[in-house]
Amino acid sequence: MTRNEIFSQIASDHLHIGTLQTRNSDELDFHDCSVWGIKAALEAAYDAGLRQRKQTRQVKKHPADGTCYIGSINASYADLVEIFGKPSEGDGFKTEAHWLVMLPRKEVATIYNYKNSRSYSPDFPLIEAISEWHIGGHRGSALDALINKLGAKATLIDRVK
Repeated sequence: MTRNEIFSQIASDHLHIGTLQTRNSDELDFHDCSVWGIKAALEAAYDAGLRQRKQTRQVKKHPADGTCYIGSINASYADLVEIFGKPSEGDGFKTEAHWLVMLPRKEVATIYNYKNSRSYSPDFPLIEAISEWHIGGHRGSALDALINKLGAKATLIDRVK
């Protein structure tokens, strides 16, 4: 049903207005409506909005949505696993492992390898031997918070300016 059809239906059912078509005349376009009719129309519009909202799928945003490269660190795979647990699998080509790290102040950092492991080239090392990791975040402050969390187990290699 189109928006105009919905409005026409509400006008007919609740305001007893036969048409919402204008006739370009103040006398012909004036409709006499009772307060209860207006209230009923408003309630119908409100209920229609609620039904529409329930039908609309609510998409929850993933915390890593919108993150981008903010720097890189040197840390062993074993240390990252010890601190953050086993990584999630990457795409099996450019990335093989990644972690999503929730930081204080609702900041998010991602740690991931990028084009430097065996999944990208047979000439590259196994993921467990990787020590250079890319860091993603919404702001550069996520890199600082992550380095603080890792302490002596990580050193900064690069920071996006």
